[in-house]
Amino acid sequence: MTRNRLSSSWPPTQLLALVLLVAVVTDATAKEPSLIIRPTQPKQVKPIGSSLILNCQPDVEQPELVKYLKWLDPQNRTIDQTSTAGAHVTTTFTSSNNLGLVITGLTEADVGTYTCTATYSNSEYLARSVIVDSFYDITWVDAPTEQYPIAGTSYKVRCKVKANPAPLVDWYKEDTRIQDGNGFVKDIDGLLIQNVTAEDDGLYKCRAIVLDTGNILDRDIRVEVHIPPTFAPDQVSQLEVVEGEMASVRCAANGKPEPRVTWIHMPDQRDLSEGTERYSVNKLTGVLSLNRISRTDNGQFKCVASNAAGQIERLVNVVVLIKPEVLDVTNVSVPINTEARVKCSANGNPLPSIMFRRVGTNIVIKSGIEDYRISVEHDTVGDLAMATLVIKHLNRSDDGLYTCIASNKGGEGTKNGHLTVEFPPVYASNMVKEVWTWNRMPVNLSCVSESLPNASITWLLNNHIVEDDINVQKFGKGPYSNLLVTPVDQRYYGVYSCLTKNIHGENKAEITLREAHRPSKVSQAKFDVVTATTISFGFVGPTDTGGIKVKAYAVQYKEVKQSWDEGRNKSWPVDTPYILENLEAHRTYMFRFAAINDVGTSDWSTPEQRTMPKRSAPEEPKILVNKDVYTDDYINSPYGNSYEVNWKIPADNGEPINLYNVRYCVADKVNTMWVTRIESCRSEDLKSPDKTAFLMDNLNANTFYRVEVRAHNEIGFSVQSELVFKTATEQTAKVAVINAAATVNRLAVRDCIVALSALSLAASFGGNLWWLR
Repeated sequence: MTRNRLSSSWPPTQLLALVLLVAVVTDATAKEPSLIIRPTQPKQVKPIGSSLILNCQPDVEQPELVKYLKWLDPQNRTIDQTSTAGAHVTTTFTSSNNLGLVITGLTEADVGTYTCTATYSNSEYLARSVIVDSFYDITWVDAPTEQYPIAGTSYKVRCKVKANPAPLVDWYKEDTRIQDGNGFVKDIDGLLIQNVTAEDDGLYKCRAIVLDTGNILDRDIRVEVHIPPTFAPDQVSQLEVVEGEMASVRCAANGKPEPRVTWIHMPDQRDLSEGTERYSVNKLTGVLSLNRISRTDNGQFKCVASNAAGQIERLVNVVVLIKPEVLDVTNVSVPINTEARVKCSANGNPLPSIMFRRVGTNIVIKSGIEDYRISVEHDTVGDLAMATLVIKHLNRSDDGLYTCIASNKGGEGTKNGHLTVEFPPVYASNMVKEVWTWNRMPVNLSCVSESLPNASITWLLNNHIVEDDINVQKFGKGPYSNLLVTPVDQRYYGVYSCLTKNIHGENKAEITLREAHRPSKVSQAKFDVVTATTISFGFVGPTDTGGIKVKAYAVQYKEVKQSWDEGRNKSWPVDTPYILENLEAHRTYMFRFAAINDVGTSDWSTPEQRTMPKRSAPEEPKILVNKDVYTDDYINSPYGNSYEVNWKIPADNGEPINLYNVRYCVADKVNTMWVTRIESCRSEDLKSPDKTAFLMDNLNANTFYRVEVRAHNEIGFSVQSELVFKTATEQTAKVAVINAAATVNRLAVRDCIVALSALSLAASFGGNLWWLR
């Protein structure tokens, strides 16, 4: 009943309108197919040289119906996903239905509108565009990262910066913003510090901001305040030195930077800084060294300390003494684990004290040192001081030279004595424990023994003396011995023992003699670099080298239709470039590989088939440069009006090179990039395939040039190889020419002397010059 009342209460026209309204609402809620580019901003502004990725994602109900998803460049050309290596504008799938546009190293040429397109459900065309724009980033023009004001003066911390649009500059010290006042004045090209003090030391930050781009860049500047020098409080005013010896006196000064010290000999006002036979000065440590002191050195020496902030002076009075002399140190030789006594006697005035030091160490040996084995006994006999170094329970490490040091107020005297520790035989740690041979070839077994006195050596094979065998020869009885073995059968392979013996004991070392064989097959051969006519290989060695090192790798190759009997072979020593040349472009070859050791060649590996690339333009002719003469990103020419460019002959990729094109132009550096002056360009075609150099002359002095070299064959030009160089100033070029002429003259004089000597010698043979021919 209710349904009938409703039906009867709505006129037909209103019912129709209601149905249409429901249909419209339903259609409006359906998803509209589209593409989304992330980041979503319609314009992407990035600095020159930066990299970016734009991700294109279909926004549809059924992603599987999306086809032909691609990116178009500003010229409406499809950007190929399979772009060659080195292309800086490429595409890549970031997921199954998302395609990314990747731009690496953004340039002005890349600016423009990029469009992502696709087809949905085979009928609906989808597209979305984004604008890529660029700007020049902030650049520091004059903002050294380390600056040095002098205390008590006013100083401007330099920070000159440029950008487009123009930047705003602000200052911070230790992350605290600096306001004008309190001794600071901000200027357009720096920060003025008034009346500099040590408190102004620290890390300053110069901040550049470009409001239009939102870019911000900080420059940390370390400010170090220079302080005038002052002498350290513990300076001596008088120095006592020994006649006939050497001495030194230190003049220490404080300041920033570290003061440099010079010394003046006051009687004759002579500056000793440059050094003489008897005087030398270390300007950094302030030490004055005096050699072979004489009584004439009595008097005053003036020390002068200076740095960038000032200079100070002080006087030192030098007085002359006589130093000790060590008369004798005994040499002793005793067995290990016993006691040694090294005696020393010395004189001097005053009578010296004596101690010992192990040569090669800084450890002084005297009474009371922390080693229960070592002690020093002292005595006095008349005008001699005596001391005895006692070492108990001797070790081998105690063997060596010991210095007896006698010292008094006037200096010290030294003399060395040797302590020899005798011990039973031991073997060198690097002795070979395993030796290989093959095909009955004689082999040498070496035994190196250490002992004192020297030990005798006896050889055994499998614990039986073998020295009398006719196939075994012994050379040397100790401490070194070699055993020459000719393994005529398997009995001579096994464990050889080197038995050593002296008065203190005996020892034994074992050397195993094994039979070597050919290596196993090559594990893997990799085709690293393939051109139209060459292949560069890499090898993974055999799993079994046959017991000895692989010394070479070999390849056998043939065309598919040929038999292996018609194949060609090539081999390379290990660790050299494995390059196969003179192949034919677009031909199919079979390759198999082998490893070689001193025994022989392994079996060939499983053949591999490879088709060479088609003929193409030559490879890039790499320009050869001496990296030692690089300055930033260019080469300095020693000449003001010329420069010779050299290059390496590239692979011709199947077609002979018929010429090289050399183009060179004046260049200017604009915002870190080299720009050529087109009107200055000159070009030369060198129609010689073996040409590897070209001399550019009539150049301007002190000028930058960019030179480009391309190789050409019948297919076309190679990629260009380029270099920027700077010609020398006229003065520098003259010096280079003078030096070259001097070298030629020296060589001419030398050759003339040689010729005259030859003629003189010929005269002594009666003019017969047969020996010269």
